[in-house]
Amino acid sequence: MISPEPKRILAVLLLFLTTSCQQEDSGDALARQAYLDARADTLATFIPCARSANTPLAALVVESRCSTYNVPENYDDPEGRHIDLRVMVIPSLTDLPLGDPLFLLAGGPGQAATDLLPIAQAFGRVRTERDIVLVDQRGTGELSPFDCQLDESEAEALQEQDPGFEEILAIQLEVLRECLDTMDADPAYYTTDIAMRDLDAIRDWIGYPEINLWGASYGSRAALAYLQAYPGKTRAVIIDAIAPPSLSLPLYNERDASASLQQILDDCAADTTCSTAFPDLAAHYTALIEHLQMPQPVSMLDDRDFSTVETTIEAYEFFNFIRQILYSREAQRLVPLIIEQAWQGNYRPVFALASQYAEAQINQGMFLSVICNEDYTLLDANLLAAEQGRDYLVESDLFNRFILEACAIWPGREVPVGYFEPVTADRPVLVFSGALDPVTPPVWGELVSASLPNSQHLVLEGFGHGTVFTGCTISLMTDFIEAGSLAGLDTGCVGQFRRRPFFVTPGGSSLPDD
Repeated sequence: MISPEPKRILAVLLLFLTTSCQQEDSGDALARQAYLDARADTLATFIPCARSANTPLAALVVESRCSTYNVPENYDDPEGRHIDLRVMVIPSLTDLPLGDPLFLLAGGPGQAATDLLPIAQAFGRVRTERDIVLVDQRGTGELSPFDCQLDESEAEALQEQDPGFEEILAIQLEVLRECLDTMDADPAYYTTDIAMRDLDAIRDWIGYPEINLWGASYGSRAALAYLQAYPGKTRAVIIDAIAPPSLSLPLYNERDASASLQQILDDCAADTTCSTAFPDLAAHYTALIEHLQMPQPVSMLDDRDFSTVETTIEAYEFFNFIRQILYSREAQRLVPLIIEQAWQGNYRPVFALASQYAEAQINQGMFLSVICNEDYTLLDANLLAAEQGRDYLVESDLFNRFILEACAIWPGREVPVGYFEPVTADRPVLVFSGALDPVTPPVWGELVSASLPNSQHLVLEGFGHGTVFTGCTISLMTDFIEAGSLAGLDTGCVGQFRRRPFFVTPGGSSLPDD
C-alpha cells in the first residue's frame, strides 16, 4: 500500500508528465497547422499546369499546380539580374499531407525536373501522404536563358552534310561563342551550390519544414549538395547512379564505359548460347573499330517519308552510339548482336537503337556551367594525359575535346571549397548503383557511402545507368521514404536481379521463358 506522501509525489509527477506531453502535443499541432496554412496560402497562388495534346502523362499534369519563383542570379548582388524558376507541385492525395514532401532532382546536368513525370508517377504510393515537387533547376527547362544548341532544322541540315570530327567540333564551339555573345545571363552563376540555395528558398516559400530528396545521375550530386548545405532541412535522401563532384568529367568517362563494355564481352564469352552465336566477338569488335577509322557508307531509312538517306559512320560515332546503348539494362542485351552485325557491314541496328536510347534533352549552357565550374576545375593534367594515353575499348575523343575547349571559353567562378568535401551528414541516405553503369559505376557509390555514417549502398546486377523503374526498387525507395530510416529496410529483392539474356538473333534470346 502506498503511503500518503509517496502518493502526493506520484500525483505531482503524473501531472508534470501529462502537462509536458500535452504541451508537446500542442506545440506539434500548432507547428503542423502553421505548415498546412503556409502551404495552402502558397499553393493558392499557383495555377493549373499548362498542357497540350502532346503532353506526356497529361492526367498527372491536370492534377498538378504550377508557378514560378523569382531568385537573384547572383545572391551577392540582390539588386542585379533576377531569374524565374518553374515550380510544379503534384499534390498529395490527402487533404492533410505530411510536411516532408519528395523533391525530384533531374540529371544531365541540364535536364529539367519537370521532365521527370514518369518517375513522379512511379512514386504513386509516396503521394498518398506527401506532395511531390519538381523544380526546374536554374538554366534548365522552358525558362532557361541559355540557347546554345542548334535548333531541330539546323541539326537536320548539319546531319545531311555528314560533317567530319573536326568540322563538328568547330561548329559546336562556334555555336557556344554566338550564345555567349547574345545571352542575357552570366553562366558563372548556374552551378549546383547556388541551385541548391534556390531549392531551399522554394522549400521555405511553400512552407515545408523539411524535405525528402530523390536524385539520379547528376541529380545525385545535387541531392548531396543540398544535404551538405541544409542537413537540418533534410529528412531522407535517395541517390541513384552516383555522380559526386569528384567524378570530374571527362577524366574517367572512357575508363568507366570501357569497363562496362568489357564486362559484356566477358559475359558473352562465358555464356554458352552467346559464345556459340558470336565465338569471335572481342576480335570482331577490335577489327570493326580499326575498319571505322575511315568513314564507312550507310544507307538509312528516313522514318518521316520512308526515303533512303545516304550517310557515313566513323569510329567516334560508333563509340557514342555504344555508350548510349550501355546506359540501358534492356539495350545492353543487344550489344553482342549489334557488334557482330556492324562487323558484317550492317550498321542499321546501331543507328536505330541509339536513337531510341539517346539522352534526355540537356540544356548545353547549364551543362557547361556545372561541368566547367565544378568537374573541369578538378582536372589533373597529369592524370588526364595518362588516361588519354590508354587504349580503351570505348573512346570519347569528341566529348573530351569539346569539354576541354568549351571550358576554356566558358565564364567561371570559384565554387566554395567546402562544396567538394565528402558529405558526412548523419541523415539516412539510400544509395543505388547499377553494376554495369558505363558512366557512374558502383565505385562512385562506394566512395560517397563511405563518408555517410547513416547510409546503405545497394548494387544491382545487370543494371546500367539508373535503377528506378522496377517494382523492387520503387518499393524499397517508397518504404524508405515512409519510414525515414534505414532500420528494418528489407532489401532482399535486390539479390534476385541478374543480367537479362543476350539477344542472339533480332528476334530475341534463345530462352523460352525470357
